[in-house]
Amino acid sequence: MEQVQLKKFLVILALLFGVFFSVNTANAFDREKIQIISEIGTLANSEKYLQALDKCKSAMTRYPDEAELYYWSAVIKTHMKDNKGALVDFNKAVELNPQDSNVYVMRGITKNELGDDKGALADFDQAIKLNPKNSSAYSMRACVKISTGDLQSANDDLETANKLFDDTQKEE
Repeated sequence: MEQVQLKKFLVILALLFGVFFSVNTANAFDREKIQIISEIGTLANSEKYLQALDKCKSAMTRYPDEAELYYWSAVIKTHMKDNKGALVDFNKAVELNPQDSNVYVMRGITKNELGDDKGALADFDQAIKLNPKNSSAYSMRACVKISTGDLQSANDDLETANKLFDDTQKEE
């Protein structure tokens, strides 16, 4: 049951990050790229992972320097249980857009799934450095800290994540 809830959380997180990324960088995209990325997100949200991945691969040949395509490919691969393939794509997304804190969060989750706690913590740290208001980065870092026995620091991260979440709710 816990695995199913984590999967749902990751899909929602990925969709939110993807939408956020698209909205914040829309001026750098042309309409066709926005349409393709939207279709990929819709397919992924409908759990049509093979179709979404095929659309990603096709778009990558046309737009090889588009970080968001690698991001989506990685997210889809995580749902297909291909974490090693996802890590390759997250690495490429970071290479193309090293200022996107959300990609570091998702890559950190993938590294954690692969047993790389040190790498996961480094990615969550980088996400927080880039965006100190990224509550997901604090939450996910806390999860890794709990699993490594660093309970006090994990508690501090959870308190920060909760405060940031509460602050976000007040703004809405």
